Amino acid sequence: MKNKIITFQNKTFQKKLWTIALPIALQSLLYSFLGLVDILMVSQLGEAEIAAVGLGNKVFFFNLLMMVGVSHAGGVLAAQYYGAKELSGLRRSLVTSLLISVLITLPFVLFYVFSPSTVTGLASNDIELLNYADQYLKITAYSFLFIAVVLPLETALRSAGDTKTAMNISFLVLPLNAFFNYILIFGHWGVPAMGVEGSAWGTFLARAIQMVLLMLFIAKKRTFVIASIEEIKTALSILDIRRYLKLAIPMVLHDSGWALGVFVYTLIFAMIGVQELAIMSMVSTIEQTIFALFIGVAIASGTMIGHELGAKAFDRAWQQAWTFILFVPVLAFIFVPLIIYFREPVLSFFPALSESATASASQVLLVLACALFIRVINFIGIIGVLRSGGDINYSTFMDIFCMWCVGIPLTFIAVKYYNFTLVEAYIIALSEELIKVLMVLQRVHKKHWLKNVLPT
Repeated sequence: MKNKIITFQNKTFQKKLWTIALPIALQSLLYSFLGLVDILMVSQLGEAEIAAVGLGNKVFFFNLLMMVGVSHAGGVLAAQYYGAKELSGLRRSLVTSLLISVLITLPFVLFYVFSPSTVTGLASNDIELLNYADQYLKITAYSFLFIAVVLPLETALRSAGDTKTAMNISFLVLPLNAFFNYILIFGHWGVPAMGVEGSAWGTFLARAIQMVLLMLFIAKKRTFVIASIEEIKTALSILDIRRYLKLAIPMVLHDSGWALGVFVYTLIFAMIGVQELAIMSMVSTIEQTIFALFIGVAIASGTMIGHELGAKAFDRAWQQAWTFILFVPVLAFIFVPLIIYFREPVLSFFPALSESATASASQVLLVLACALFIRVINFIGIIGVLRSGGDINYSTFMDIFCMWCVGIPLTFIAVKYYNFTLVEAYIIALSEELIKVLMVLQRVHKKHWLKNVLPT
């Protein structure tokens, strides 16, 4: 244990951690904060509108994590290639990542555009809610293709140690998102008020601008990630695609299976009522804001450990893994009292919620704060440590088993047959985290993930 603590005290380690983690955390925080602002704007319209945007965002979240799975596979390879000083390998992994990301996203875009009610209709029979949700999903679906390009590009840059480019573009684009939403939702400067539909168009415009700016910046300033014709041909070879898919398929199954589970949780909460769906839509946005810093640390840990594994420095990778796992609960300890103290002031910004809905949301946030310690260990252990060494299959098993065999069935039974309240159902849903943390710590300790996945 002494060596692990010394690792965190190492100045070089700390500098590299915060150089990578802080830009990612700030970008994630900005994304989450803008999502919170979006919900705040829509909340001026009513609970049905909040629920509709929240439902649409859960569908987007499912597809987002599919793309994240593809991008992370490229990130694992890219980080290890970078650690081994093989930039050609990094570029080839980016080409493969872009191709697969777009190909798996396109069918979903077409499905959501032409048949959105097939998905939204699973949540509720409320006509008003479904009308808003269909409007939102049909428009935002097109923007999924923009994200399918952006995520692999950002991941490749981060794997090479460049975390500031994505952050800087986000600092420019995401405020534009809020600006577009403000104009289009409420109708300003001669633009008609479009409500939920305006929120969707604001998101579409912001993501389009983000993709264009990132591509232009890479073309001018980060040409080291642009593959040559020969590298593209190699990246599209059966051998390279097969190697990539060996990592990507388990990651996509993991992330999409987990995101689908989140969507199923949304459907279960919707069984209680539209108000409860609106509450969870709002709480999940606050939750994403809270987790912004941990996302930065998780991605930074995966990148740093990947660099060590690529260089075959297995002892340093082992020390760094436990340093991160010990560090994040300490970080969570700072957040818990802040969440508890500020939950009431934050909820006061949602005037459309009834008094009972506000009270219920406050209780859910209290439970969220109490469970934060365990959840961040699982977060870092799976995304940051196990994935960095390509230990994808067991990571997938842990997340999918705990969610689909523990959390979801118990929550469904509690709501369907025992009429649990939203707060009670949320506590039951978090039961999966208790089992998962034991499995994560045991797996990290066994060292199966301590390996170099690059071709020999």
